Amino acid sequence: MKLQVPTVIAAAVFAAFATTAATAAPVAQQAAQGQAMQQQQPQVEITDALLEKFVVAMSDVQKVSQKYSDQFQNAENAEEAQAIQQKAQEEMLAAVNDAGLSPDEYNAVIQRVQQDPELQQRLQEMTE
Repeated sequence: MKLQVPTVIAAAVFAAFATTAATAAPVAQQAAQGQAMQQQQPQVEITDALLEKFVVAMSDVQKVSQKYSDQFQNAENAEEAQAIQQKAQEEMLAAVNDAGLSPDEYNAVIQRVQQDPELQQRLQEMTE
């Protein structure tokens, strides 16, 4: 399985919503909430075992994101878009949990990968 780190980050942006509550708020407001939550992530020790779980979770989250991307883009109204987003979030959260990670751990790894070039390289090597 070869995944590109920029792809990881792109999938992570969509996946960051997995820990936000589903509300009737517009997508832009939910994006702001997701960013705020990422900034408040607890410090998590990034071990090889954690990264291995993350790679599995990331791959599964990316599949869910791809599965719903076209549906979300082609939603006829905000309510339909929100319903699609909610379904995708639920599946992403399940994928993260099934990989043995909590949403906090998953999002903490995402945040660290975005900030740490050495960790990006380490993750890239694990996905090749």
